[in-house]
Formats: sequence, C-alpha cells, structure tokens
Amino acid sequence: MPSDKPQILIRTDKELIEKLDIIAKRQNRSRANLAETILKDFIEQYEKEHGRINSAELSVSKTG
Repeated sequence: MPSDKPQILIRTDKELIEKLDIIAKRQNRSRANLAETILKDFIEQYEKEHGRINSAELSVSKTG
C-alpha cells in the first residue's frame, strides 16, 4: 500500500548511501525508515538546543 506521506529527494554520494544501507540492515530497518529516524533525532536535538519550532514558524515555511 503506497504511503500518503510527503516525500523528499536528496542527492548524495554512493559511499554515504552504502553506509546508510549497512546501518539500516543492522537495525532491521529500511533505508527510508532509517533516514526518517535520523531526521527526527536531529530535529529533536536542534529543538533541545534552540527551542521548540512553533506552529507559526511551520506555517511560514509552507508558504515561503
């Protein structure tokens, strides 16, 4: 069943993808699931250091 989640596309070097795949396999995850987890962890850490990103800021980022 296809997901209705928004998608992102990144371009990176082959070595980084291969390493990501190795880590994903070791954690029994898909590449996409690992990438989403990494992004969530990064945002959580960012918000701990800089404060929570509020809904007003989210609205601005969607329009501009």
